[in-house]
Amino acid sequence: MERKNNGGFPEPVAGEPVRLVRCRHEACGTATRVRVPETLPARAVRRVVCDGCSQTFECDAAADDGVVKEARDGARGQSLLLKYLSLPLAAAVVILVLTLVQGGGSKSDTQSTASPTPAAPPTEAGSGQHAQASKSGHGGELVTGSSYTLALPNGWTRTAPPSGATFAAEAQGAKAILWVTRDPSLSLPDFESQSLAQVRQATGVDANVTGTTPAPTADGTIVTLAADSPPNAPDYEVTLRVGGPYRYYLATTVEPDASQTATNGAELIRSSFVPVATGKSG
Repeated sequence: MERKNNGGFPEPVAGEPVRLVRCRHEACGTATRVRVPETLPARAVRRVVCDGCSQTFECDAAADDGVVKEARDGARGQSLLLKYLSLPLAAAVVILVLTLVQGGGSKSDTQSTASPTPAAPPTEAGSGQHAQASKSGHGGELVTGSSYTLALPNGWTRTAPPSGATFAAEAQGAKAILWVTRDPSLSLPDFESQSLAQVRQATGVDANVTGTTPAPTADGTIVTLAADSPPNAPDYEVTLRVGGPYRYYLATTVEPDASQTATNGAELIRSSFVPVATGKSG
C-alpha cells in the first residue's frame, strides 16, 4: 500500500540530515516535496504520490532543493530546519567573518581561529561514481545497473543474487531480489498473470494486484502485487515494470519481526526502482 505522506516514501530517521526533493505532477500542477536520506541523490526519487490529487506518478525531472538538518535553537529551545549553505554563500560568509575579525584589531589570534566556520555543503552521493557506488553495497547509495536504478537504503547490504536474478540485497529481517527477463513478446497483462502465479507458488498463499499506476504506454505503467500473507507470516510484495524488451520483477520479503529500518528500506527500494532504456539486462 502506498503511503500518502512524504510522496509515498518512508520518512527518514528523525534527527538525521535529509535531502529535499521537489517533483511536479504535470497532470494537476502540484509540486510534491519528498524527504529522503542525505546520501541519496534526487534522481533516486522516481515514483511519487502527489500531494494534490493523491495519484501516483513518474517523476522524470526531480529538483534537488538541498540538504537540511535538525538543529536546536539555544535561545528558544525550538527545533529548526537549517539548510546547508551553498558553496558560494559559505565562501562569502567566511570572507565576511575574516574581514570583521581582522578589521576589529582587538581580537587575539586565538580568538580569531576559534570563530565558527559555516559547514561546507555535502557532496551529492553517486555523482560521477555510479560504478563504484553500485559495487560497494553498504547502503545509503544509488545502485545503477546497466538497465535499472534503485536506492539501496542505509542498513541494507548487497548480496550475491540467486541463480537467474540480477540484484539482491538484505537487511535485518528483510530482503529484496530483482529478476530481469528479456521477452519482448510478453504483454503487460500476460506478465501480470504470470507473476501472480509465481507469487502464489513462492508463498503458498493467494496473491492479488494491489495497485496499478497507469501510463500512456506499458513502459510507464507500474503494477504492484502482494501475497495474502496470514498473521505472523512474512509480507511478500512485488513491483512489475516493463522497459523495452525487458520485464522486471522486483520482490521484497519482510519478516514480522523485521526492524523498522528494514521495513522502511523495502518501501524505499520499491519506490525508487526504475528501468533504464538500454540494450542490456544487468
